[in-house]
Amino acid sequence: MGEIKISITADVYKALLMEKKEKESLSDVILRLSTKNLCIEEVVGTQILSREDWDEVKLELKKASNLTLRKLGKERV
Repeated sequence: MGEIKISITADVYKALLMEKKEKESLSDVILRLSTKNLCIEEVVGTQILSREDWDEVKLELKKASNLTLRKLGKERV
């Protein structure tokens, strides 16, 4: 298969290196991780986000979820 070059930030590169197993290429890591059904908690576990950023993301997700439920007429109490 041919190669395609992509740009990633240094923190993403570090996260990939943390996930890399012995004798595994970074392409193998990306492929392995992309076949998993990762939830955001697992991504945070790789230290891509700080705890403060994660707390902010959780709050925004909760707001978006409540707004969606309201629009559907099923507001959560």
